[in-house]
Amino acid sequence: MNSQQQVIREIPGDRGWPLVGHTLSILKDIQAFFDRKTRQHGAVFSTQFLGEEWIRLTGPDACQWLLQDKDNNFSTKLGWESFVGDLFPRGLMLKDGDDHLYHRRIMQSAFQKSALARYQQMMHKQMPELLQEMPSQQSFDAADQVRNLLLDIASNVFIGESDVNARDKLQKAFRTTVAATMAIIRKPIPGTLYKRGLDSRAYLERYFLAKVPQKRNDESGNLFAALTRAKDEDGNNFSDQEIADHMIFLLMAAQDTTSSALTSLFYMLAEHPQWQERLREEYQAISEFTYESLEQMPQTSWVFKEVLRMCTPGAVIPRRSLREVEYNGYRIPADTIVSVSPIHNHYLPEYWTSPDTFDPERFSPERAEDKQHPYLFAPFSGGVHKCIGLHFAEMEIKVILFHLLQRFQISRDESEKVNWQKAPVWQPKGGLTVQLTPLTE
Repeated sequence: MNSQQQVIREIPGDRGWPLVGHTLSILKDIQAFFDRKTRQHGAVFSTQFLGEEWIRLTGPDACQWLLQDKDNNFSTKLGWESFVGDLFPRGLMLKDGDDHLYHRRIMQSAFQKSALARYQQMMHKQMPELLQEMPSQQSFDAADQVRNLLLDIASNVFIGESDVNARDKLQKAFRTTVAATMAIIRKPIPGTLYKRGLDSRAYLERYFLAKVPQKRNDESGNLFAALTRAKDEDGNNFSDQEIADHMIFLLMAAQDTTSSALTSLFYMLAEHPQWQERLREEYQAISEFTYESLEQMPQTSWVFKEVLRMCTPGAVIPRRSLREVEYNGYRIPADTIVSVSPIHNHYLPEYWTSPDTFDPERFSPERAEDKQHPYLFAPFSGGVHKCIGLHFAEMEIKVILFHLLQRFQISRDESEKVNWQKAPVWQPKGGLTVQLTPLTE
């Protein structure tokens, strides 16, 4: 037994089955697995996942300690690399220190207020046409429709791609690349999911590299064009390869996590139709829908946050220790994966009133349950790696709901049980059947 294994053994836990450890149990239901192990071992424990020892920390204090990382004891790049390093290399999430700061500062100009206002108007103008294509008065899979809807928006706002065949190829490539992040066999063996993911990544890279030259002269206002001209305060900008890498990563983050959140919104709003009516009343009070109008939609923010609390898209946030470090009396060795799961904190009964109940008003200024601890509610991670697109995500959800709920009532057959897959992102297993009924004038 090597010294690293001996140190980890000082932390309670178990390895599970030889070679695979607890990988199958974690993939089956990551939330239930970690909740069970927390009850069994406490707030700090070790396990084995994807052939490697992991240390799991629970609670908002642990989340803050790991994600703020004030002493630079951990690497975000090395934490994610075993999952996505080959599939999303050189993305913002796979950068540390000065390199991360350099890229984030350049990218920030594509997410500043003036850019977000431009994207909001592009979405606003596009939505009526997209809603005409949504099936109404018939049952359909919300998960599939949401993915298609968001890809149509991304094709316009992110990429500026109007060709339907190109959009379909992009969607297929993104889905395959993301799915490969959780492949058990992680070698480029022909016929495996991982090899298909690598091939899809290569396709995406070729697509974006080929488009960069024309995007440098594109004045249409999409994010891809903005990224080709993005500069920091010193005038630094991105190379063609860096633009391609960042576009692939940004689209993965926007498409996959936002589709998870919007699908969960369909479910929750169908289950709680009174909130559909409350949001409609909020929208009807808006005379002209502009970027500034987003501030007039507080209840939409509450609903969005409650869905992120209950159905957090990202199951786990990993880091890798760069040196031996102590946490709450436990020694964490160097070169070890340490993780937190915000969703665990999102259900702690000592902080949240009836945490299993859908209750958006918990985010109202009067209650503000999320403000009890700075890392109690952390669906967008935290620290210097907090999601750069969090304001974009909320804006996109608000634009979609503004149009959707003023045109349709969302419903579903409540007798139909929905099973949720919680990794790599939260989504319904086998889809989510809903129905859109046009509202009478």
